[in-house]
Amino acid sequence: MKKEWIVNKDSKLKNKPLLERLLFSRGVKTQVEIKEFLNPLELKLTHPNVFCDMQNAVDRISKAVDNQENILIYGDFDADGVTSTSLLLRTFRHLGAKVDYFIPDRDLEGHGLNSKALVKLLATKKPKLIITVDCAVSDVEQVQFLKSFKIDVIITDHHEAPEILPEALAIINPKAQNALNATLSAKEIKYLTSLAGVGVAFKLAQAILEHYKKLDFVYDLLPYVTVGTIADIVPLIGENRYFVTKGLELISNGKHYGLKRLLEVSGNWNDTGITADRIAFGVAPRINASGRLDTVENALKVLTSDNKQEIEISIIALDNFNKVRQKLCEDTFLEAQEMFKTQGNSDNAIILFNPKWHVGIVGIVASKFVEKYYKPAFLMTFSEETKQIRCSSRSIEGVDVYDVLSANAELFEGFGGHSMAGGFAFDSQKISFEEVKTALNKTINEIVGDKKLLPTLHVDMELEPGEISGNLIADIERLQPFGAENPNPIFVLNNLTVLQKKLMGADRNHLKLTVGDTQNNTYDCIWWQKGDVSLNQGDKLDIAFYPQTNTYNGNTSIQLILEDVHSESLVEEQVFEQVQNPSQIKYYDHRKKTNIHANVEDYVRNSDLKISVFAEDKAVINALKPYNALSERIFNRQTLGKCDALMFFDYPPSEKVFTEIISKASPKFLHFMNYDVKKIDEKELLKTFSGMLRYSFKNQQGVFNLEKSSVFLAMDENIITFMIQTFEEAGLLQILDKSEKDYKIELFDVSDITKTLHTKKYKEFKTLLEESQEYKTALFEGEISV
Repeated sequence: MKKEWIVNKDSKLKNKPLLERLLFSRGVKTQVEIKEFLNPLELKLTHPNVFCDMQNAVDRISKAVDNQENILIYGDFDADGVTSTSLLLRTFRHLGAKVDYFIPDRDLEGHGLNSKALVKLLATKKPKLIITVDCAVSDVEQVQFLKSFKIDVIITDHHEAPEILPEALAIINPKAQNALNATLSAKEIKYLTSLAGVGVAFKLAQAILEHYKKLDFVYDLLPYVTVGTIADIVPLIGENRYFVTKGLELISNGKHYGLKRLLEVSGNWNDTGITADRIAFGVAPRINASGRLDTVENALKVLTSDNKQEIEISIIALDNFNKVRQKLCEDTFLEAQEMFKTQGNSDNAIILFNPKWHVGIVGIVASKFVEKYYKPAFLMTFSEETKQIRCSSRSIEGVDVYDVLSANAELFEGFGGHSMAGGFAFDSQKISFEEVKTALNKTINEIVGDKKLLPTLHVDMELEPGEISGNLIADIERLQPFGAENPNPIFVLNNLTVLQKKLMGADRNHLKLTVGDTQNNTYDCIWWQKGDVSLNQGDKLDIAFYPQTNTYNGNTSIQLILEDVHSESLVEEQVFEQVQNPSQIKYYDHRKKTNIHANVEDYVRNSDLKISVFAEDKAVINALKPYNALSERIFNRQTLGKCDALMFFDYPPSEKVFTEIISKASPKFLHFMNYDVKKIDEKELLKTFSGMLRYSFKNQQGVFNLEKSSVFLAMDENIITFMIQTFEEAGLLQILDKSEKDYKIELFDVSDITKTLHTKKYKEFKTLLEESQEYKTALFEGEISV
């Protein structure tokens, strides 16, 4: 999808040094701000006591440490949660405390405090004090449950906080109401609210270590803060900038054996220094993979163990998990993309459900959808353990996921997240996926309004020929570390010419372009994961990129890593090209022509094109029977394949079905024929449907196939689903099981179908039926544009 480049062109910066222009483009403008930004290790950190509940937390923890009470750290299974758990675990062990930890299983217990897990923990671990990390600010009921057993709870978290907070002994969360000292400046508050969960946990550890006069130990903890902060993609500003800079320095100097070995094994160790990118690509995915596919025990061993052999074995396990995760993500994305193409691209959000998808990777796949289609993405799967449909979502600028979920909170049994990512779960026995999908789409439509969701690329500045040099690289390096709100600078070079194109990598999935400018300078450009594109030698192009040094066989050069390319020669990948770009298909409008079947049959018989006829309506099929060349080419949505031309003698019941048909057929020509849009008698339809139910119950072991029945009735599957639910609500059948394609039913006496007319589902079914009729009418009467 083509991106709009938003380039900073402030005329006041024209004659300023490049570094100053770069800083200005990301909001660093005054001399004081510039000095602080370029010297993050000189930043003075806020004292932990700026958290109003911090002293209460320290008093209770020191009591537990001194009296050897059982302390339990309750964490989370992502990299932020795992590093937070490791950080406090190391801290309490250093102080000689009796400490244990628990990190919930993603599949079994999900995010946050889980009531069933807590019951087991109280029986087995017998904690007197529970400290949460990276979770629990919304867990009001669970904290109340622990209080009833006289268990003290200290919450450390960084997620958005609800209005009603848990009645914990202390809540250390900068986003919670009244959590911070009222005398803090706006800048200090911004820095604190940008902390990851591990940053908040560090503040607690810092306060405890200060209490015991062991503050030197914080340097053993900073590598954890670095990894968790980078992995959680929080803004790299203020204190986070200090934490990451100092932590990278410590890791580079071999402060943490497990992290050093993990970086080496993943091919991300560099003797000249470790960057945030190397943590982001080498460490974070491997920690996250363990939590997504298995338990986090191996990750915790790498982070907290002193046994080198144990660390080595765990690193191998993490690497294997990461490979499995990559394959799972690839397969799931391809499967989800096919589903998306079938359903159509008309909504402002991508909302998909497959009960077989792995709950641990749907969030990553949602991110891929956002990247490719620039729409908020919600991917859902079914958890057999919790009997819930669970969702991970990712969003775009301007659509706050947390606000979307909050607006629909009554649908969920739990939800959480922040502006760009979130998750929720709901009971599919109480509410359907379609109802949740409709509600989410409605909220997002209200947020988006008439705006078009178009991807943008923020560019720091346009460069002139000859400005790319070692000095540019040196200036860029001063902006390190890079991350959220301080990304790698993006530049633009215009009016270039392709000199050479080459595919790279074992799968030939990376693109290398050699380009030249008007002053005969040449540049090597790499476009990762792009594969081949429609650019050839001599083509003109503009490029958006960031430069980096590349050392190969002892030679060091500058290469440009491409983020995007604009060129008239670049044929952009189209999403549902045939539907979104009507000019790609030629339309023929025969809708007002009657008695032309014989002429059409002659045309079809003598044509060299592969022509298909779409018809599902029995009356239409019967009307075409006398015309052999037409009737032998009849296909429905199940049997249709690719063709050159597609004739609609019958009209699809919904936009979803229409999009599916176009996607499957990929025609070059469309013919819209005359069609009589008849009003359907819903009572007669229900009578027919009851006969279909009887047949399935008696002859198909109660298995009712949605796709076959929708084709038989020429209806949308949603209507079929609501008819089944209508019969169930009327007490005429029971749904024993359901999948994406089938319902397993037990049928009762259906002789009196008038019972269905008084159900809530009947009204919804009738509304859907009317909408389907309106869609067919619109296809018949509306304007067809070429």
